Amino acid sequence: MYYRSYHQCVSNSRLDIYPQNVLKPLRIISLSFTILPMRKITKTIITLALVGAILLGSSADVYAAGSSPSKKGTKKAASTTTTVTAPAEFRAVWFSFKDWQTYLKGKNEAEFRAIFAAVCQSTVDNGLNAIIVHVRSHNDAAYPSSYYPWSVEMTNGNPGYDPLTIMTETAHAYGLQIHAWINPYGYRNGAYCGDASLATKDNIIAGIKEILDKYPVDGIHFDDYFPPLGAQTHNALLKDVYNTVHAYGKIFGVSPQGNIDNNIAAGADIGTWLSNTGYVDYICPQLYWSNNYGKAGNVTLFNDRLAKWKALDTAGIPMYIGLAAYRVGEVSKTDLGWSLRSDNLSSQITALRNAGCQGYMIYNYSSMVSPTCATEMQGVRQVNGK
Repeated sequence: MYYRSYHQCVSNSRLDIYPQNVLKPLRIISLSFTILPMRKITKTIITLALVGAILLGSSADVYAAGSSPSKKGTKKAASTTTTVTAPAEFRAVWFSFKDWQTYLKGKNEAEFRAIFAAVCQSTVDNGLNAIIVHVRSHNDAAYPSSYYPWSVEMTNGNPGYDPLTIMTETAHAYGLQIHAWINPYGYRNGAYCGDASLATKDNIIAGIKEILDKYPVDGIHFDDYFPPLGAQTHNALLKDVYNTVHAYGKIFGVSPQGNIDNNIAAGADIGTWLSNTGYVDYICPQLYWSNNYGKAGNVTLFNDRLAKWKALDTAGIPMYIGLAAYRVGEVSKTDLGWSLRSDNLSSQITALRNAGCQGYMIYNYSSMVSPTCATEMQGVRQVNGK
């Protein structure tokens, strides 16, 4: 069911592919998790066993607190040039910098490994096959970088180990694709974050090459924060990123905001990206509305905007749809569906499939696993055959 064409993956019920010299000394330590419920005790045991196996067998570089690796000292992963193909239906969850703050920020290496293993298990349990992990959100990095400083938002500075090595190992062990999510300009809420001098095309490309050289991520993912630099500037960046990522055999995509007019005003030239090849491998508009929009709840805004996006796609670029788990249960005077219905997400998945889309992404992880979203996610699992 999940993409495994170039990774040796561990199934949810077997650890026998691990070498016996790793498993023999393994001791399962009793841990108490409050981050999310495991439905079966066997899954908890398997998760902990996998964490222990990775801990004992890891060959990841560990960076001492306060150290900064030089460009000469950067280690390259052996499998980074393997060609990646997207699953037949891409089903992903965004793990944002806010999710880092909720689950991972300030954790030691053992805690980090255990928690992220549980994150991956929950992602699989919900019928998904990919996780989109924020690695550069504020002109910073959640990994040791020669181009960007350690992230305060995600890692609280240098944690003394390499989080992205752990994340790629763990996600792949669970049969998940993992895509490195970047805010390329470090721009949000009308301003550049951190050091604005880092937001040049050359530096952005160098930072992407660094990720692809060091980590076997499956793709590079841009979000919707485009500063007002003009369409020509953004288009040139996307072309160069597309060519760079393809040179490594990986996937590149962008998730623009769902309002088409707002994208055009910001210089996000979605019309060009969707009428020509060579800019993106996929596009994922964030359609964060229900089909009970308006004060009377009678405007099918999700379906309406989905149709408009599909009409733009004259080049047949694969289209995924961003779904708003974070709005589930919201009481809104203008978008009544989130409080009136408990099948918004599942019905939207059915609609996007009927429209010919190739997948979806759920925003965000903490919302997906929250009690408020439990009934909605039960519907998602059902439409995913779980």
